[in-house]
Amino acid sequence: MIRETPVYRVLCAIHIVFFTSLLCFGTVCLSGTILMVPAIGASFLIGKDALYKELDVTNSIIATYFKYLKASIKLLRYSLLNILIVLNVAGMIITASTGNFIYSCICLAIVGFLLSFMLYIAGYHTFVSNQINITEVFLSMFIKLHLLLPVFIVMVLCVLFFSGTLLTVIFLSGTLFLFVLEVLIFIQMVHFKAKSGKLDKDDKFAYLVGS
Repeated sequence: MIRETPVYRVLCAIHIVFFTSLLCFGTVCLSGTILMVPAIGASFLIGKDALYKELDVTNSIIATYFKYLKASIKLLRYSLLNILIVLNVAGMIITASTGNFIYSCICLAIVGFLLSFMLYIAGYHTFVSNQINITEVFLSMFIKLHLLLPVFIVMVLCVLFFSGTLLTVIFLSGTLFLFVLEVLIFIQMVHFKAKSGKLDKDDKFAYLVGS
């Protein structure tokens, strides 16, 4: 059957990445970043379906995205993080222009951390609980520090090298990178659930705790 061929799987992956990228980052831009966290949450839920092989590519990816965006709309309350990000980006630019590069680097690090925190909020919502516990989100970030570092570094690099070209790449294939980061966050969430007694022993990925 064509569904079993590698070519079909590659085409499905391209289809999912392309349309999810357009929808996710289109939502972010059209909402003026207000819906950034819910949009990331929707993309993470699609990624979760892909991880657990529950994603039906015969269904409309557009309909699936908006269904998950609605399910993630409660994350809108964390959009206040956007204000902190904007303030620190402004501070980074102003201080860099005045030659105060140490403070500029501090602002850049804060922006990278806040963006990472957004991803972990979405990850917690996707893999742990619909009821967000900010303390637990924060703790989950540091449960596997070597997995947090790549997420943080990618966020810093995206801010540092942000441009029209990068924005185009993000629009066309941004969720490919988002899904890679989601896998790192997912592994941390599995370990967090194990340590907090929330991990189902029958979970498909429970074996990761022993790795």
